[in-house]
Amino acid sequence: GKWNAGLKCWIWPGSKKATLLQDLQSCSAVQKVQDKTDSATAQPFEKPAAKAAAKAPEKRNAEEEEQVIELAGDVRATVNSFQGKTGVDLRKFFTDKASGEPRPTAKGVRLSPTEWEAVRKATHRIDSALSEGKESFWNLEGDLNASIGPGSVDLRRFYEDKKDGEKKPGKKGIRLSSAQWSSLKAEMDSLDKFLSGGAGSGGPPNKKPKVQKAKAEKPSADIPHEDEDHGRWKAELAKIMEGRDLQQLSLRKVRGELEAALNLPEDALLSRKEEVKNLVTSIIQGQST
Repeated sequence: GKWNAGLKCWIWPGSKKATLLQDLQSCSAVQKVQDKTDSATAQPFEKPAAKAAAKAPEKRNAEEEEQVIELAGDVRATVNSFQGKTGVDLRKFFTDKASGEPRPTAKGVRLSPTEWEAVRKATHRIDSALSEGKESFWNLEGDLNASIGPGSVDLRRFYEDKKDGEKKPGKKGIRLSSAQWSSLKAEMDSLDKFLSGGAGSGGPPNKKPKVQKAKAEKPSADIPHEDEDHGRWKAELAKIMEGRDLQQLSLRKVRGELEAALNLPEDALLSRKEEVKNLVTSIIQGQST
C-alpha cells in the first residue's frame, strides 16, 4: 500500500482487499473490522470474545510451608517445599538497613532429603576432621561435597569443567564456622521432624514462617568435652594466669588466650564460658589457700 497525504490514510489496490481483511481480522490488537467498500454487502466483523483464561492453580505462598531455625551467627536452616519438593535450605542472611528485616544472600545451598541424610551420616567424620585440624575433602551425595578446613565446614556443589574435565567448586554452597556447625548439629533432630512430617506434609499450613532460635550449642568434637579435658584446660589456664595481674585480666581475655592455646577458632568456647569461669575461680582459690 501507499500513504495518501491528502486523505491521511493508506491506500491498497482492490486485489489486496481479501488479504488485508484477513490480516486485520487475525490481528490480536484489532477489536473490530468493518468493510465499507461495498455498502450493500458490508458486514461488520466482530472478533470472537476471548475465552476466559483457564484459572491457574493457586500457588501456595512459599512462606506458608516454611519451618525456620536460626543457627549461630547469620545462618538459617529452613525446611520448605519448592516446586513440589521438600528440602533443607542452609543459607546466610543479612539485615536490611531500611526495613530491619533479615534477607537471604546467595551464600547457601538447598539439600534434598537424600543429601540431608548424607550430611547427617557424615557428622562423625566431619567432627573427627575438625578435631584433628587437618584439611579433608570427600563426596557426600551426587555433586554435593564436604570440605573441612581449620575451624570450618564447607558444604558445596561441584561441577565438571568442560575444558579440562575436572570437578570444581560452584557457587551453590555454604561455609560454616565450628560454632555454626555445632548449632546445626544441635538442631538436626528438629529439622528431621520438619522434613518428615512438617513442611509440605499436607497439613494446615503456617500463615507465616515459623522461626525458632537454635538450641544452646552443643560442644562440637573440636572443643574438649567436660569430663575428658578439664584437666588440660586447667593446666593451660594456670600457665596463662601465672604472674599476671588478675585485676587487669578479664575473663574474656583469658578465654581468648585459652582458645589460642588449644588451637581453637575465635569464640569456640563462647558457649562454655561458665565452665572457663569456674576453672578460673578454682585456680584463684587454690592460689589463695
